[in-house]
Amino acid sequence: MYYCIIVFTILLLTQFDKIFLREAFYNYKEGDIITEDVLLNKSLTFINQEATEKKMMLAMDLILPVYVVKDDITNRVLKSFDEFYSNISGVEDDEEFSKILESMENTYPGIQYLKYLRELDPIRLSLMLSGTRDSIETIMQSGLFSHLNENRSGATGLLEVIHSDLGEKTTQMVENIILIDNWQDTVRDYLSYYDYTNGEAKFIEMMVYYFLEPNCFFSAELTELKKQEVLKTMTPVWIYLDAGDNLLDKDSVVTSLELAKVDAFLDMRGRISLSAIAAPFFYTLLVFLFIIVLLIAFPGTAGLLENPHLLFFLSWFHLILTLFLFRFLSVPGGVPVVFFMPTALVSIILSLIRNRRETIIFVLIQSVLIFFVLNFNSQALYFTLFSGLGSCLVIEGAEKRIDLIKGGLFLALVQIILALLMMLIIPVTLKILVLSVIVAGLNGILSGFLSLTILPLFEHILNPCTTFRLQELSDLNTPIIKRMLALAPGTYSHSINVANLAETGCRNIGANALLARVGAYYHDIGKIDQAKYFSENQKEYNKHDDMKTTLSVAVIKSHVKIGVEMSRKLNLPEGVIDIISQHHGTSVIEYFYQQAVKEKGADNVSREDYCHNGPRPQSKEAAVVMLADMAEAATRSMVKPTVNKLEKFLWDLIMVRFKDGELNECGMTLQELEMVKSSFVHVLTGHYHNRIEYPDRAERNQNDRN
Repeated sequence: MYYCIIVFTILLLTQFDKIFLREAFYNYKEGDIITEDVLLNKSLTFINQEATEKKMMLAMDLILPVYVVKDDITNRVLKSFDEFYSNISGVEDDEEFSKILESMENTYPGIQYLKYLRELDPIRLSLMLSGTRDSIETIMQSGLFSHLNENRSGATGLLEVIHSDLGEKTTQMVENIILIDNWQDTVRDYLSYYDYTNGEAKFIEMMVYYFLEPNCFFSAELTELKKQEVLKTMTPVWIYLDAGDNLLDKDSVVTSLELAKVDAFLDMRGRISLSAIAAPFFYTLLVFLFIIVLLIAFPGTAGLLENPHLLFFLSWFHLILTLFLFRFLSVPGGVPVVFFMPTALVSIILSLIRNRRETIIFVLIQSVLIFFVLNFNSQALYFTLFSGLGSCLVIEGAEKRIDLIKGGLFLALVQIILALLMMLIIPVTLKILVLSVIVAGLNGILSGFLSLTILPLFEHILNPCTTFRLQELSDLNTPIIKRMLALAPGTYSHSINVANLAETGCRNIGANALLARVGAYYHDIGKIDQAKYFSENQKEYNKHDDMKTTLSVAVIKSHVKIGVEMSRKLNLPEGVIDIISQHHGTSVIEYFYQQAVKEKGADNVSREDYCHNGPRPQSKEAAVVMLADMAEAATRSMVKPTVNKLEKFLWDLIMVRFKDGELNECGMTLQELEMVKSSFVHVLTGHYHNRIEYPDRAERNQNDRN
C-alpha cells in the first residue's frame, strides 16, 4: 500500500502538467493565426533546429573543395623531358638521332617527326628546349586539372590546392586554374616574356604537349575532413526567452519558429511517455528492495519498521512538500530551492520519536528517493543527506523542549556552512549567495521551532516514548502515582527503588535509562486497587493465609493484566506499557508453587499454572526492570547484607532468570548482565549503608555493659 501511494504521489506531482494541462496552442499548425497571447512564467532556452541546420549548410557551402597536386607525377614528367633532352644533346650522326626519336615513339607518339631539329641552330635549339622545360614545370607546379566538376568547384569560386609532398596550400580562383584544355594560354603568356619567334613558340608548345600530363585531382577525403572539422567547431543557434516574454503573439501567423518554441515549451514541461510513467514504479521498487536488503543484512535496523505508519507519513510529507516547493519556488538564477526543503524538520521529529540510528537510515533512503524524484538533482541529494545527518547530531541528547530551540540554532549554523560549501561549486552572484545563506539559516531555526509545535501532535496521535513525554511521566505528582502512594505505600516505595536500580543499570549498558525509570514507576500500578494482597503493603495479616494457592496465584498474576489495562486508560506510551506487561515475563511464582507442591505433591501440580502469562522481556529496558524488580524484592529479606553477599546473591538471581530463558528475547549479553548486576550492587550498597556500618541498639547496649 505504501509503495502504491508513494508511486502515485510521484506520478501525480511530476506528471501533473502532462496529464491534466492540455493547452489549446499545443495543436497549432504552420500557417494558423494565433488567437491569444501566451506568456512564459519561466525562462525558456532551446536550440532552433531549423536555423542551426541552415547555419550548417551555409558553412558547408563556404568550405573550399580540396585538390591535391601529385608531385610524383610532376617529377616523373620533368624527368622524362630531361632524359629526352639528354639523349638528343651532342648527337651528331643523323641516323643515330633518328633511332633515338624512333625509340621514344611508343611513349610520345609522333615525336619522330621532329627530325628537322637537326637542321636548327644548336644554340636556339638549346634555348627552346630550356623554355619547354620551364613551361612544363610552371604548369605542373601550379597543378594541371584534367577537368573541373561543378559540384566540386565550391560556391565561393575558390578552391584549395595542396601539394602532396610539401603539404603547401594555396587558394586559387576557379577561373584561373589550368585545365588540360587551356594550358596553351599559360605557355603563351610565359613565352611572351622571352624573345622567341612565332615558329619557335609553336615548337615549344608542341614539345610541351608531348610531355604534359594532368597532375591535380579532387580529394573527397580531405574535403570531408575539412567539413567535419568545421562541424566540430560550430555552435547551435540558441533562442533565449525570459519569464514574462511572449511565447506566442496574438494575431500573428504560426511559422516554423513558433512551432519550435511550442515544442521547446512542451519539452520543458515534459511530454507524456511510457518511460516517464514507468520510471517511478521501477525506481521506487528499487528503493523498497534496498530497504529489504538493509533489513536482512543488518537485523539491528528492524526497529525502523516498528512504526511503519510514522515512517511512511514523514517520508511522504517530505516528498510531497519538496515537490511543491520545486514546482512553485524554482526560479532560474534565484535562490536554490533545496535550501527551503523540510529535511531538518522531518529528521528532528523522527529522531525525537524514534532514535538517531533509525533516523540516519531514514535519511539515507530519503536522499536516494529525492534524488530520483527531482530528476537526479545532485543538490537535493547532498542537502537531504547532510542536513538530515546534521539534524540527528544537533538534536541528540535533548531532554527539555527548550533544547529544540537550541538545536535549531545549531542546525542553522550547520545549514549555513552547507550552503556556503554548495555555493563554492555553483557560480552565483553575491546577492544570491547572501540570500541562500539566510534561507538556509532560517530553515534550521524554523525547523527547531516547528518541531516544538508539531511534536505534541505526534505525541498525541502516536503516543511514542519521546524524551519529553517520559519526562512528564517521571513526575511523581501525577494522579496515578499519588494514588499509589495513598493506597499502596509499600508498592510505591518498591517502585521508587526499582526505578533507581533500573535507571542506573540501563545507563551503564547504554539503554534508555529514562524509559526504564518511568517503566519502573508504573510497572506495578495493577496492585493499587488490591494492595492488601501483596506483601509489601501488608503489616500483620496476610490475606493469602485464608486462600487457596490457585486463587492466590490468580490474584498475583492479575496485577500485570490490570496494570496494562490501567496504562491504556492512562494513555501511557507503548514502551511503558511493554515494560508493565513484560516485567515478570513467564517466570514462576515460586512461593505459591512450592506451597502447592507441599499440599498436592509435585506430580499433581502443573508448573505452567504458577507462571506469569508473559510475554518475556523484548527490550533491554524491560529486562533490566524485571531484574531490578526481582532484586529489590529479594534483597529486602537479606540480613546484614555486605557487598560480597549482594554480588553473589544478585548474580545467582540473574542466572536463574537467564537459565529459565526469560532473557532470551531481549538481546542482552552476559557482559551487560554483569554490568547490570554491578549497578544494582552499587545502588543497594548505598541503600543498606547505615545497616552495614552501625550495630543495632541491643548489640551496642551489650557492649556498653561489657
